[in-house]
Amino acid sequence: MDLGFKDAAVLVTGGSSGIGRATAIAYGAEGARVAITYNSRKDAAEAVAAEIEAAGGTAYVVGMELGVPETIASAVSSVVEHWGGLDVVVGNAVDWGNAEFHERPTKVEDGPPEWWVPIMRANLEGNFHLVQQVAPALRRSGHGRLVLISTDLAERGLPGSWPYSAAKAGLHGLVASVQHDLGADGVLVNVVMPGITLENGEHRVIPQAALEQIAAGFSARHLPETTELADAILFLTSPRTKAIQGQILRVTGGTLLPA
Repeated sequence: MDLGFKDAAVLVTGGSSGIGRATAIAYGAEGARVAITYNSRKDAAEAVAAEIEAAGGTAYVVGMELGVPETIASAVSSVVEHWGGLDVVVGNAVDWGNAEFHERPTKVEDGPPEWWVPIMRANLEGNFHLVQQVAPALRRSGHGRLVLISTDLAERGLPGSWPYSAAKAGLHGLVASVQHDLGADGVLVNVVMPGITLENGEHRVIPQAALEQIAAGFSARHLPETTELADAILFLTSPRTKAIQGQILRVTGGTLLPA
């Protein structure tokens, strides 16, 4: 099925790996013009750009740091100038903070502001700045589409994950309100919520031996691949999709089964 992305101007933030990479390449395979942002891994972003073009798209790479609003404005301005507009934006970039996971406090009273505040500002305020910057171009598109990437930790939580979970939950409220504003100009705004996501059957942290057992604990008995997240994102952002607005699409493997 032709999803209508031929020559569409697309921006995927955080496109150098994982879900962002899979999504950018999927847009390329549909013939889109795909811009991706990176923070520190320019070489990885350029490798993805080559994959986008090999898939049949046109690629553009630009630097952006989610926690620095000036870089967001600069990146969006560069992409809009380069493509002459924007039709689709996928807010996928993430800031995990500086501390390694095992170093993070597990008691909420032990969470210092210097750890909490940057993660909140990057992942919530950073995406708000992104929405502000891309809004004018999406309004002009005539069929603008915006997807922000959340996480199932916003609903099920994880010890020590308060700032990240809270920031991602904030995206749900942001989209619930922004849909009214941007919707007036034909822009559809939604959330895609991944959970434990695999890349070529593997996870960057969870040992391979544990994955089958974890998958069996979900009602779908399956953990999604990054390419499955990409499929969901393309579905929501296609001009063929015209009435899905303000929703949270959960691509998590279903519900956790009772122990």
